[in-house]
Amino acid sequence: MNKIAIFLLFCIGIVIAELPEDKLAPTFFVRTLNGGNFYLSEELKNGKPIVLSFFATWCLPCRVEIPILDSLRTEFPNVSFYLVDVGGLEQGGKKLKEDPEKVKRMIESLKVDIPVLMDKYGLTAQKYGALILPKLIVIDKHGKIAYEHTGYQKGDELELIEILKSLSSAKK
Repeated sequence: MNKIAIFLLFCIGIVIAELPEDKLAPTFFVRTLNGGNFYLSEELKNGKPIVLSFFATWCLPCRVEIPILDSLRTEFPNVSFYLVDVGGLEQGGKKLKEDPEKVKRMIESLKVDIPVLMDKYGLTAQKYGALILPKLIVIDKHGKIAYEHTGYQKGDELELIEILKSLSSAKK
């Protein structure tokens, strides 16, 4: 076996290790940034994979990842993408609150069109273990968590692209 093949097997092993088997995504209800209601249970009925990216306005890696996710949203129209703004998380012993107007300004400045969900009290973030941001969750069309990743470094999107390709081509 050559070095490239061994490296690829190693990388695939890492991806497989991050895939929790048969773990159902916790359902939740939140308000959207535009004042609407969002029920994950309703979104799952569409039968499409879902990408949730937990972020906050003060998170610098989030500001790098979000435009990349927006470009992937256009590349994968059969996948639903959502940004989940978290509020009420504790860092350094104090609760961090998010101002919806500040969130709107950030999204406008990034020039992205991904719907924003407002996790005002951080309860959804807690359900998904999104205590360090950004936290990316991919849910397959059956409501199971197919992939999760914490943080963002240049190139992380390559792994996400492979996951989305596999979910897009997966049979029912």
